[in-house]
Amino acid sequence: IRAMFMNAPDSVLPLLPRNVRADCIDFADAGMSYPVSNKLDGKSTLKKLTDDYLLLQSTGISTVEMKMLPLRDSFVICVVNTVYAEAADSRIAFFNNDWQRIDDESLFKAPLIRDFFDVADEKAVDMCDIYLVSLNLCPDDESLVAEYTMPNYMNEDDARKVRPFLKKIVYRWNGEG
Repeated sequence: IRAMFMNAPDSVLPLLPRNVRADCIDFADAGMSYPVSNKLDGKSTLKKLTDDYLLLQSTGISTVEMKMLPLRDSFVICVVNTVYAEAADSRIAFFNNDWQRIDDESLFKAPLIRDFFDVADEKAVDMCDIYLVSLNLCPDDESLVAEYTMPNYMNEDDARKVRPFLKKIVYRWNGEG
């Protein structure tokens, strides 16, 4: 993942020039989680780095996760960008090893709001009309956890009515696409 992180195009990592990414890797390899300056005059910190996974705190309110996933005889890079406001919201993208985007729903199909409900309580489902979903890659295996975060954006009375019916969804990568 180190090489993929270093070679990612600016469209994937717009805040960090290559030399700053190299500094991030050097700090991580030295066992340090040290903030570096980004292009917005803010700080970015490489929080976790393994052979196939990384977690970058890109700003005070956003993260980037990257995971190399096996696909047939090769691999894909899964990139999850998350912004944390009142409710976390993520976007996911897949790339080949040349950083060309792969737009293929067979790799991941986003869940519907209704999919997050353990029990289909129509009243609770109807209260949820904004698609806010947090996606988190697992550094230790090839899974992805999706969580509906709209209740964090709702007033507390409405959120209390919705939360008991919600569940997280865990996706397991099968390596076939």
